Amino acid sequence: MAAQMSVAGQRLKSEDPPGPGAERADSRWSRLLIAVLAVLIAYVIACYVLVLTSIPAYYRNIVSLSVPTSYIGGEVAANNVMVATEAAARGMSLSTYAIYSVTVNLLVAAGFVLAGLLILSKAQQEWFRWFTAFMLLFFPLGTLEWVLLVAGINQAFYQLGGLLWPAFLIFLYLFPNGRAVPRWSRWPMAVIVGVHFLVQATGFASYYVEFSADLLQTVSSLFVVVLIGFAFILFCQVYRYRYVSTAVERAQIKWFVATLALIVVFSVADTLISGQVLQSRPGFSADLDNISNLLIPASITIAILRYRLWDIDVIIRKTLIYTTLTAMLALVYFGAVVLLQQVFGSLTGADKSPLAIVISTLVIAALFTPLRRR
Repeated sequence: MAAQMSVAGQRLKSEDPPGPGAERADSRWSRLLIAVLAVLIAYVIACYVLVLTSIPAYYRNIVSLSVPTSYIGGEVAANNVMVATEAAARGMSLSTYAIYSVTVNLLVAAGFVLAGLLILSKAQQEWFRWFTAFMLLFFPLGTLEWVLLVAGINQAFYQLGGLLWPAFLIFLYLFPNGRAVPRWSRWPMAVIVGVHFLVQATGFASYYVEFSADLLQTVSSLFVVVLIGFAFILFCQVYRYRYVSTAVERAQIKWFVATLALIVVFSVADTLISGQVLQSRPGFSADLDNISNLLIPASITIAILRYRLWDIDVIIRKTLIYTTLTAMLALVYFGAVVLLQQVFGSLTGADKSPLAIVISTLVIAALFTPLRRR
């Protein structure tokens, strides 16, 4: 028992805060990181503007079934067949699917954006707050890429964002205080992030350079290192929780890790049952997975509100309210579309009715103002 306490004490000692000289160096690095993150956030905002301005072309191409064929990593990412299949999988007409799909994606993105912007408004000179805000803003861009693919917009600018996905690993690794724990883990983590960047960079370059199939296969196989990286990050978080974190930080880690685990469990369960429960509407399974991602900003805001992460709980109270409201409206919208499709189908004998999407949109508009005030 005494030996175990001694070992734990040594580990805790190895993670002691740095001295004054190191703090000054950290301050310089912090300012540099904030400058870099400010540029990245500006890039992400520009991507959102690009997506929003592409919505009219997105709608036109779906309704007229004139979607240009797009490729990602040598595989077809969007074409007329895929769009028609997605609409049919949800039992919708092309026009109904166009409005429904972009609405769901924007509602989910809104939850992340609200959380990110509110945290950013109180970030001040704390670089990890900037980093957290950046990750919340950046995360929805993955699903919004579908809008640009269907709209036929040149994606060179947008696709640069693929190079930023390794930052998500770094965020999971450093949460909740931005410190690398244990210190020796920095080097394995650097290798993992480097491999992930190599995979992403090769995928980006494949849009413009023709690589051999063998090379692409070899690089793709390296993604297993990234999967191992998630296990390594879990180990680091357990170590942080057990030997380094304060009581408050432990509570924050519980919220965040539990939410990530819940998303994984939900995704696996949804995959297992979707072939039975959602057999007549298989496309809605992917929509549920998308909506479940709102648990991420919700968990971060709850951790901040309840456990005073960074002492900005006042502004985060608003984040939690709006994130919860967004999630609720997304679920109401999703449920209304499914229900009304069935109702109109039984009344008219048609599986696809644009009235379902129109009525669902009006319901959301009618609910938003009174719910926000309440």
